[in-house]
Parts: sequence; structure tokens; C-alpha cells
Amino acid sequence: MVYVLFGLIGHDPWKQDETYIFGMIYHLLQTGDWVLPQNAGEPFLEKPPLYDWVAAGLAFLLHKWLPLHDGARLASGLFTALTLSFTALASRHWWGNGNGRYAALALIASLGLVFESHIMITDMPMLAGFAIASYGFALSLTRPRWAGWWLGVGIGMGFLAKGLLIPGAIGVIALLLPIFFANWRQRVYLHTLIIATIVALPWLLIWPIALYLRSPEQFYVWFWLNNVGRFLGFSVPQLGAGNTRWFWAKTLPWFAFPVLPLALISLWQNRQQIRHHAALQFGLISFVVYLIVMQVSASARTAYGLPMLVSLTLLAIPTIDNIPTRLNRYTDYFARLLFTTLALISWYVWLMIVFAGHPPAWKFLARGLDMHYIMPIHPAAIGMAIIASTIYFASWHWLPRLGSRALTSLALGVSLFWVLFSTLWMPWIDNAKSYRSVYLSMQPHLSTTHGCIASQGLGESTRPMLEYYLGILTQRVEMTPNTHCNTLLIDGWPNQQPQLAANWQLVWQGARPGDNDELFRLYQRHPD
Repeated sequence: MVYVLFGLIGHDPWKQDETYIFGMIYHLLQTGDWVLPQNAGEPFLEKPPLYDWVAAGLAFLLHKWLPLHDGARLASGLFTALTLSFTALASRHWWGNGNGRYAALALIASLGLVFESHIMITDMPMLAGFAIASYGFALSLTRPRWAGWWLGVGIGMGFLAKGLLIPGAIGVIALLLPIFFANWRQRVYLHTLIIATIVALPWLLIWPIALYLRSPEQFYVWFWLNNVGRFLGFSVPQLGAGNTRWFWAKTLPWFAFPVLPLALISLWQNRQQIRHHAALQFGLISFVVYLIVMQVSASARTAYGLPMLVSLTLLAIPTIDNIPTRLNRYTDYFARLLFTTLALISWYVWLMIVFAGHPPAWKFLARGLDMHYIMPIHPAAIGMAIIASTIYFASWHWLPRLGSRALTSLALGVSLFWVLFSTLWMPWIDNAKSYRSVYLSMQPHLSTTHGCIASQGLGESTRPMLEYYLGILTQRVEMTPNTHCNTLLIDGWPNQQPQLAANWQLVWQGARPGDNDELFRLYQRHPD
């Protein structure tokens, strides 16, 4: 619970993903339109709306106690909890009692999950859907009804979170398992797939049909450009997130640590069992299939690879308690050294800001953070940071007694790092990544009779925050070049002066604290 909940509340939406995702959630809360996702008044069909639905529901239920953006972000905690739970269930079913907790620890220790699982991002329900489907595969040779149910739910959830990626990958996995391994060639497995197809159909059909009936043009944008086009590449120049040949080769070693090396050790130790053990077969096939899909896709981001962590975790389970003694011990020591260093740095930077009035003059801090920030003192947050640090160092007493000491040490270290980040550094990070301060500083310079406001360069991340904080929807020059608004807001590079007519007068300019790459300029047009 500590890992899941910390960092979910207490900060504004952050660029890149959170701002535009919350823009769609905010539109849903304002209009009740669950069919056509919109961001700052414009259709935005990059992903299906499952995350928006769940987040909007939580934000509405909790709006008396939490800001809308904090209530919405709890959806990520919910999907993270589902991922941990169903991966643990699959592990326990395949590897026996007691191994479910190892699966949860392995995911918590994975470096690629820690940040993504605590922000508003549609890849979390995609990951939860894959974990649920994995549990369906685990049951498929013994309990076809429940297996088909969970497999169908996982496919549907993955589809409504991300589109065709998860159903397509799971479909290939389901076909390859009986092709390569005889123990999957059973009638009970066919029954599972039939039930899963029936269960998945409502998830796969209802929203796409509703979208098509509402707007065939936007259905085309979602299905053809954002699904087929992103995979094949013809829409990547327009939509972004392009892939490179060595992206996953460079990303996987850190992103999938420690489950990737544990899975490789497990495959070697149990290589004689691969022909007979369903867990090894599923883990291997699902990881290879998903990796190939990621490699050949024309789009790539680290978050797209999250389902591979589930496959690698299920492969790694038999090794966790059987790591060679020396490797187990040295990995534990490495984890202690790494996360103790990070903890000391976290405390040192916080103490410097509080007592010296400025952080250390380190270049990596100065790149995007305000070096003159005044840190607020929140006793509850400081108390939780102290408690977490104490528990972490106290755990060193019993770590050597565990057969899983390496994995446990890594999971504890990741959890400590995240707690310290969420308590000590959160106000400072939020000050730099939130658009609240820059927009509120602009507000007094807006004429009370400004009428409409035109904008130039405001993207999918900045426009929804302008609507959220100030209630302003701009007329984009990119969409309506002949706008007659007398106020113009430009988002551009600091060293790039806009070329405007002489009757446009600069009345304000500003940027987020510590941001040297983005500058907002507000102009007023005068008739003379």
C-alpha cells in the first residue's frame, strides 16, 4: 500500500502526459460526454477512454476532499493495485503458495514501473489488462470458465486503455502457445478461448460503435491514424513518438531491472522444464511476442513496454528463492549502497533548501528546477519520510535471513526512494512542472474586456491547463488563422521573437520556474 499510494496526491498535473490526459478527464466531468474524448475543446482520439472514465468517476466521488486532479490520479493507484494483485494470483497458481508475494515484490522493485505507476497515464490500465489476461492464461488448462472470464476482461481492458495493441499481442500469444507446446493442445484451452472471446466482445464493440455513430471522421482518426498509423509509421511524423532501431536494446536493461536478469537466470536453470511447464512457456512466448511487436512498431515509448514486466516476473519467480548465494548477497549489498546513497542525497538536498535557502549547485538540478525555491514545511510529510527511512535501515537486521534478500532489498530501496521523493521533494518538483504559477501570474494582465483570446504554439499539454486554471479556451491561430481576437497568447522558445504586426503590444511574459525552454508571451492589439 505504501508503494501504491505515495505520490498520487499533492501535486498538479505534470507535462507531458498528465496535462492532456487530465484535459480529457476535465472535459468529461464538465460535459458528461463519455463517447468522444476532447482536450481543451477539441477532439483528442489518441487512446480509448477507459482511463478517463475511471479517473472522472473517482474525481467526482472525491471532489469534496481532494482537488479534481488528485482524485483523478487515484485511478493510477487502482490500476497499479490490480496489476500487482493479478500478477501475484497468476504466480501463486503456477508456482505454488507463497510465490504471489514474490511477484508483487518483483514488480515493485522494477525500475520501469515506479514513475509510470504514479502518474495519470493510459498505459496503467493497459498493464492491468495484461496482468488480468495473464491470470486467465494461468487458469486456462484447469478452470476454463473463470479463465475465459478473466482473459476476456483483460483483453477488453487493454483494448479500452490502449487500442489494438493488447488484443493483438494476446491473440498472437494464444495462437503460438499450442503451436509450440503440446500441453496447450487441449479442448479445455479451446473452451477458454471461446469464453474469452464472448466476454471480450462488449469491451471491443460498444465504445467503437458509439464513436462511429457519433463521428465517422473521429473514428477514422482513432482507428486508422492512432492505431494502424502509429504501428506502421505513416502517421508518426504527425503524431510523434517515433521508434529507433536500438531503442529497446538500450531501454530494457534498466527498464526491466531486476526482473530481466532474474528471468534469464530462471530460463537457464529450468531449461529442461520449458517443454512441460506452462508458466515458463507463457512467460517466454508472451515476452518474445511483445518484444517483437515493440521492436517492429514505428512508435516507441518506455511506457509501451510495461506488459513485458509481467511476463518477465512470471519467468523469474522460481529463481528468486534460488539465486546463487554469492549473487544474492552481493545484489543485496548493491541495493543497500545504491538506495542509501539516494536517500542521503534526498535528505541532503532537502536540508540545504530548508536551512541554507538554496539547493546544492549541481547541474542536473539546475536544468529544470528553481534554484531559489523556498521549501514549505509540512510536518506530516517530514514525519512520514523519517518513519520510512527508519524502517528501511531497521530492515537490514533481518534481510540476511531471507532467501529472497536481494529482491526484498531492491523492493524496499525503490519504495524508500519513492516515499522520499513524494514527501521531501514533491513541492519543489511540482513548482517546476506545474503550469499553475505561470498562468496565475498572467491573469492580472488580461483585460477584463478581452473578449476572445487567440493562441499560437499552445499544444495539447498547455491548452487544457489554461482551461483548468483560468477557464479560458483559446482560438488557435493554427486552426483559425483569420481570428479577430484582440488578445494573443504565444507559447514559444525564449530566444525566438514572434514576428507580429506593429499594433501588437507585449503586456506580459513568463515561464515555469526553472524552465529555460518554454516562454509564454501575452500580446494586446491596439487599433492604431
